[in-house]
Amino acid sequence: MTDFFSDECRKVRILPLFGAGLSVVLASFGTSTVAVTLPALSEAFASIGLDVTLAVSIYIVATAALVVPMGRLGDLLGHRDVLAAGLCLYSIGAFLAASAPGFLALLLGRLCQGMGAAAMMVVPLAVLRNLVPSGQIGRWVGLMGSMSAIGTASGPALSAVILATLGWRMVFLFQLSFALVALGICLISLSKQKQRTRAGVDLVGSVALAIALVALSLLVTQSADGAGEGLLPLLFFVLLSFAAFIWVERHSRSPILPLHLLRSVRLRLCLAMNAAIALIMMGLLVVGPFYLLEGLGLDVPEMGLVMSVGPVASVLSGLPAGRLVDKVGGGQAMTIGAMGMVLANAAMAALPYILGMAGFVMAFLILAPSYQVLLASVNATGLKTALEEDRGVTSGVLSLSRNAGFILGASAIPLVFRHWPDFGSSGIDGAQQVKFAMVGTYTVCCGISFLVLGLAIRLRRKMT
Repeated sequence: MTDFFSDECRKVRILPLFGAGLSVVLASFGTSTVAVTLPALSEAFASIGLDVTLAVSIYIVATAALVVPMGRLGDLLGHRDVLAAGLCLYSIGAFLAASAPGFLALLLGRLCQGMGAAAMMVVPLAVLRNLVPSGQIGRWVGLMGSMSAIGTASGPALSAVILATLGWRMVFLFQLSFALVALGICLISLSKQKQRTRAGVDLVGSVALAIALVALSLLVTQSADGAGEGLLPLLFFVLLSFAAFIWVERHSRSPILPLHLLRSVRLRLCLAMNAAIALIMMGLLVVGPFYLLEGLGLDVPEMGLVMSVGPVASVLSGLPAGRLVDKVGGGQAMTIGAMGMVLANAAMAALPYILGMAGFVMAFLILAPSYQVLLASVNATGLKTALEEDRGVTSGVLSLSRNAGFILGASAIPLVFRHWPDFGSSGIDGAQQVKFAMVGTYTVCCGISFLVLGLAIRLRRKMT
């Protein structure tokens, strides 16, 4: 932590970075907080005939669909203005949700919040790249990773307290108050940039990307539910949607995703690693509670306490991970993080089966810091290779790859878990089946981690 008080770091403007960091916290908070309110929303809107989990999914899909367009808008119109617009959208959405007379109005508010959160997730990294010297990028990217983890980890806990004392509407008013604080800081501390170009915004490309991501989300949901009848047509539609998006971008005068970025082997490797590690982490967040409850017999409070180990470890390891990137370089840090992911997934396959809850905690304590090291090194490397006029969209593409990994991990890992050969065997009791499934699932994840390690080694060679 002393590095942040060195003479070199005193030259960095802290207030604008604080505003950007608070935006990241709020965007992550908006993802995790509403899950706690779902029972209250179900009771409040009991007669709607709609699944209240839409309040969560509409936010995630809106965010994933708009991270790249928001990053591109930041490059074209100025990062301060786009971040401020995102915070305004988030604030309006929070107000609409808090005052919603019906569930559809609540969904509209959550849609606005998700659209704003896209800018709040992607633009801060571009702001950071503009304000921080190249030699310090790693530590500040790591700190942003900690801020994101703080938002994700604190969302359920704070929301539960607010829900129990003040009701579900105050959960959204709480978000509104902090969004207004972040908006004020950004408007005061960030300099207004001149518009770089008069080129128009690629609305057709934005719509095409949104359709492709919604289709991918539907495919993931159908796969997770085991509904196999419509999977093939839906898969075809997903492929067709992404092909249409690529075609639109090739012929656009001002594409939201300049395809020349994807010609960079370094960036492609970063995107692949970003998606793979996000898939593994999201898979654990979905499978872990089931294993702890059904495999180890923990009650719900105990399960929640054990699952909090990962987010807390992520918060504490974000800053050291960034400092490691600055000290040894992105390529070396990437290799270290990938080796940690291999070790952690091997430990997750073996230690819980041998040591039970203690083994799960030990493996989680290896996995979370390894993820943060790899995440910080991938993002820092991706941003360092970007030209100044492409920093926003590069940040958006990195966020998009991570969100795609989260979407796939939410279905792919549970699918492996549920269909592992010993799962459902008549001669094995239920708890033992769950344990066998955990071993098999994280053996597969260990294999994915080996692929990530291979990509990290390849990228390191290209950087030397």
